[in-house]
Amino acid sequence: MLRTLLWLPGALLVVAVLLDLIVTCIQTGEGRLSRAVHRPLYSLLRRLTRWTGRRALLSWASPVLITGVLTAWTILTWLGWTLIFWSQPGAVIGAESGQPATFVATLYFVGYTLSTLGLGEIIAPQPFWRILTDVAAINGFFLLTFAITFVVPVAQARSERRELALMLHRAGPGAQQLIVNAVHDHERGLQSLTGDLQHLLNRLDAAHLNSPYLHRFHDHDRQDALDLHLPALGEALLIIQGALGGEGPRGLKRALASVDSLSRTFERTQARHPALRAGDVPPPPDLTPLSHAGLVLKPESEFDAFLHTHAAFRTRLHAMARAGEWRWDQVATPRPD
Repeated sequence: MLRTLLWLPGALLVVAVLLDLIVTCIQTGEGRLSRAVHRPLYSLLRRLTRWTGRRALLSWASPVLITGVLTAWTILTWLGWTLIFWSQPGAVIGAESGQPATFVATLYFVGYTLSTLGLGEIIAPQPFWRILTDVAAINGFFLLTFAITFVVPVAQARSERRELALMLHRAGPGAQQLIVNAVHDHERGLQSLTGDLQHLLNRLDAAHLNSPYLHRFHDHDRQDALDLHLPALGEALLIIQGALGGEGPRGLKRALASVDSLSRTFERTQARHPALRAGDVPPPPDLTPLSHAGLVLKPESEFDAFLHTHAAFRTRLHAMARAGEWRWDQVATPRPD
């Protein structure tokens, strides 16, 4: 009696995976099933990183999380269809023996059906189960298609993350060095930190809005680490807007809006991060390097009041750096290697 009811949990598993595929790959956000896979795997990697003291382990987040969610989709779909076919004795039989398939044989049958191999060693004798076999094969095709839809944009976004990080690394590194080098070494001055980066910032912002789990991906090398260089850019833009005299370069507000949006998707993805929960605001920057570089600065009290109004933004930037196991001094004024 209980066996005949196994089709119900099986159907629920199949539908749950399909809904998660649609939400994760097509709609904006992250499906509940994907989130349930990502969070424990990511938490385990972070614990291993702290326990071993090797930040390089975080760079494995990308392959581990992608493999984990693809494996979960495949196993749950496979198990779901197996329960559906196993729930009815005689739903599938051996092609030569004509005997009802065992559970292991049904598992094998579902596996080659989902993979669209169609080996034919086990068959469904009744029309209803033959139709369900076709539906299962179509489901397997959808699973493969959505898996590609999931992986390809992630790979593209990873490339763009590295591109922006490398640009900022070579332009800085560090928030104040970004400003000094832009003023003295770039023909477009501060415009190189606002207008010149706008298109890439917009693409990255859209990618993270569509796939917020990208904030759980980290890179091994400092020059590729967006979780280090994006907070530096955000801090530099705040300094330009709040501490430097004049109206600021064109595109400053749009660049700040893009970095702010990226920090907000980070907050939604890693809301449990201790730095976000504690509201850790980094210390005010020491603007001595800018003063020594000959830049005109506003009064310190005016700049402190400006920073106070942007405390939540700086908290998110601080948490982003902490998530990548970077210290705030590496963001603000890094020492030469």
